[in-house]
Amino acid sequence: MHNLVPFRALAGLVAALACGVSARAQTCPLEGPAINTAKSHWLFLYFPTASDSSFPAYDTNVSPVAPFNVSALSPGIGTTAQLIATIGNVVIDDYCEFDVQVHTTTTNPASMSSPPARRVTVGIGDDSNNGTWGEAQEVDTGDAIDIDFARVWAGTYLTCEGGAGPPSGGPCTSGALTGTNATLDHWAQAIGGTAAHEAGHTYGLAHSDDDPPNDTSEPGPAPLAGEDPYYQHLMPAGLNLTASQRADYRRHFSDRTFGILATNVGLSIETMHNWNLVNPNAESASSLAIAFLSTLSTVPVSWTYTGTQSPWLNPTVSGPSGTAVFKGVTYNKYTITWSSPNPAWTDSAPGVVAGGAVFHIGATFTGVDFNSPSPIIIQDVTLFDARSNPLVLHPRLAGYDAGTLDSSSGDLSINFFPPPGLQLQSARIYQLPRVAAIESMVGKGEPVTFDKTPIRPWSVSDCPAASLQKNGVSCTIANLADKPHVQFAYRLGDPGVVDCTRRRATTTNQPRATIQDRSTALDYEGPICAGTAYDPFPSATVYVIASFVDPAAKHYDPVTKTYVVGPVVTTVYYQFAGTRKRPAGGPIVAERQGRLFAGVLTGASWPVGSMTKSFNPGFHFEGFLEARVTPPAVAPDVRLGLEIGFHEFDPKNPSAISAANLNVTNFSPIVRILGGGSYRPFILAGFGAYHAYGVTKPGAQLGAGLDVPISRLVSFVPGLTFHVVAAPQPQLGRLEWFDAFLGFTLRLP
Repeated sequence: MHNLVPFRALAGLVAALACGVSARAQTCPLEGPAINTAKSHWLFLYFPTASDSSFPAYDTNVSPVAPFNVSALSPGIGTTAQLIATIGNVVIDDYCEFDVQVHTTTTNPASMSSPPARRVTVGIGDDSNNGTWGEAQEVDTGDAIDIDFARVWAGTYLTCEGGAGPPSGGPCTSGALTGTNATLDHWAQAIGGTAAHEAGHTYGLAHSDDDPPNDTSEPGPAPLAGEDPYYQHLMPAGLNLTASQRADYRRHFSDRTFGILATNVGLSIETMHNWNLVNPNAESASSLAIAFLSTLSTVPVSWTYTGTQSPWLNPTVSGPSGTAVFKGVTYNKYTITWSSPNPAWTDSAPGVVAGGAVFHIGATFTGVDFNSPSPIIIQDVTLFDARSNPLVLHPRLAGYDAGTLDSSSGDLSINFFPPPGLQLQSARIYQLPRVAAIESMVGKGEPVTFDKTPIRPWSVSDCPAASLQKNGVSCTIANLADKPHVQFAYRLGDPGVVDCTRRRATTTNQPRATIQDRSTALDYEGPICAGTAYDPFPSATVYVIASFVDPAAKHYDPVTKTYVVGPVVTTVYYQFAGTRKRPAGGPIVAERQGRLFAGVLTGASWPVGSMTKSFNPGFHFEGFLEARVTPPAVAPDVRLGLEIGFHEFDPKNPSAISAANLNVTNFSPIVRILGGGSYRPFILAGFGAYHAYGVTKPGAQLGAGLDVPISRLVSFVPGLTFHVVAAPQPQLGRLEWFDAFLGFTLRLP
């Protein structure tokens, strides 16, 4: 929404919102009452006018939420209403393409007579909290919690506008919100960025999704090749952002976090279409209608192409007007019509397409179910003259779907359908990490976002040229065996990970005093709900550019001013959302940061049994590599691996056996079973080959210890292991000893 407006989409709500004037206008093309009505997630930015102690006190200083007043922050930048409205516009743009409607309010949403069933409330006060900008109640992996909360301390920006950047944050930086930098836009981008960040946690995003690799506490992956820097993204920990990086730029979701959000909350588009067509008639056209089929009971139109290549604006949809069966499926029949002149059209008069002229139109269809795209089947294209009479010749356009899954092969294919004689000249398929703007779906079709950020595709493939026979042409674009482009898992027992399905999200793995978005390490985001995160199948969106040619089309040639028979090319640009719920048969989501573990141990060894007669205590060291075999978010954690160890014992009487020390080397397959909690206890067993005095004998080990996480990648490992080995020499008897060890385990990427 643009300003503080009354709640309109729910019957019986209590309206208590104020109005304001925005300095930074929101630019989201998918924002409006009709689209918001279809969105199921409500994000409230709550700015109290008085201290509100009813806000949930899920941590120290979270409640009460202090009143929000610009006079307590920077009174010269504008009014409180202006700042609230501009913050709202920042967050609207951040969540533009998602199934999330953003509202600013001065009334606690919990006090509404009929509050939305799925809502996040971000309490924003002008108070401060010891260098902390914000804190979410938890990282809601998979967005399973319907009613969630987060907090923003806007007053912190008075004393700490940003950290010192990676690797470990540091002293607060300043200057980005003072002097000439104290502007309405800068304050709104700083506070709005924090609000969008904390809301992102409640939708399942973590700091390590965007943190740079050199963050010493929560390292993340580097930005993808061709992607903008991490500090322009919304989810890095606060310590990794300087003051100017918070205030001077409207940060946005990265390609990874965009994909996770597309799965967790859904996109606000289903299918987006642009068509490059030719008027084959000598007569001018003043309007155009496309007949299409859809399974939806209503087909709202949202984002439309308004560029200079379109003669018209603001298409309208009529219908349904009956049903039709296509490929065995019953569809509703609709018509979308363009007739409103576009002043930017310069080929001829606005709203008029001359004979033989090339033109471009486009529209986005927004459905009522954002879980998977509903197919839109194009049936016919008709041009009309100024008196609304249909012209004789029609632009020829193939029908197509939004992907069909073959349950036997696992292939996802797009299908192009007749009219006969039309040939598929080329088709290029992009798997995109985010939504491409409809304005970019022209010409070469290089995808960019609505705010002009270039998009790097996950993959690009081509469909071979073919004639559209009776059954059309099918292009395979993905398979269920393909791994997700984005995939993480949070396991019970990992630092800060809890079972949110059993109890309120709290944790003892980290001190609550440190689990906040702050300028210094540990900038820990809060308890993380166990579960998996991944992008839609096969990607956030699939973008197709397909050209068709009719090699023998009758059409008007504006050069010779006669009708000719020859090739006419039309181009389809269309984009559809991926499927949020990955179909059965897909790959198991990989563990977060990998499922392989490497470790090193060292310590003392004590002989027992008959060994005590011949040998003194010695030392040992081992190295091991293990793989977790249990699925994500499951305890106990079972790992299988291999261990190589070296054990040395000094002889009590060197002349009795050998003048040399007893050196034992072992190579053993091992199994480790870990429990949950802050100090994960484990038991260890192994059986393998032990080499001593030139011979190799079988041996076994049994041990126990603790696996204590000290970061997301590294654990401290103390413990005790008992070894027993068949006698390498008859006079020695069986070898038996205990190893006491200390070491570290590293989770591999």
